[in-house]
Amino acid sequence: MKEHVERVYDEAYDFIDQALQQIRSVECTEEADDEIKEKRQRTEIALQAARDILENMIIPGKKLTFIYENGSVVVEIPGK
Repeated sequence: MKEHVERVYDEAYDFIDQALQQIRSVECTEEADDEIKEKRQRTEIALQAARDILENMIIPGKKLTFIYENGSVVVEIPGK
């Protein structure tokens, strides 16, 4: 079971990292409409947060705040 979880973790991390690289490579020009710019920004924040959550120990009672250039994400795991 441990090996299966490790493999899934690695696959998920790699997928998120590749998607993050792809969204960061998208150039939003001045002409791009606001909806596209917002989707790009939300996607980048969501992927970065997902990667950061995978990288950090999440235990009951812990609260993590991830601060990014375009916003922040707070993750709070309720205590038991």
